Amino acid sequence: MKNIYALYGRGEIGKTSTIKEVYKLLIKKFGNKIIVETDTNIFYEKGDIRVTVKINGKLIGIESQGDPDSRLKTSLNIFVEMNCDIILCATRTRGTTVDFVKLLEPEYKIDWIKKPDFGNEDEQKNKELAEDIFNKIVAEL
Repeated sequence: MKNIYALYGRGEIGKTSTIKEVYKLLIKKFGNKIIVETDTNIFYEKGDIRVTVKINGKLIGIESQGDPDSRLKTSLNIFVEMNCDIILCATRTRGTTVDFVKLLEPEYKIDWIKKPDFGNEDEQKNKELAEDIFNKIVAEL
């Protein structure tokens, strides 16, 4: 079964940071085994990323931009066209970004992951949430 991990929450609470941390964990664990699958990858040091990689034969699409009027719909279409096994993306709590993800059912099973606003403990809690998501992805590899 194909899966989407949709990290959802209101704006400016660290969804991008959490998703980028998951990607860093994948690189740390599988670095020399990762194959970049597309030239449509976008990396920004201080912003969002879109990347598609293959690990152990599984294609993973990652999009951290989940704001309304963002490239989320385009990225999801790219990931589906590429036949990604796993998608990790950000969405808001409701509205078009959530609708874009829901359109991929039943081909993809959606795991909605709430991104709390951790306040002063943001960095450490984001890392813990990223590790939880990372572990879910690794379990499928």
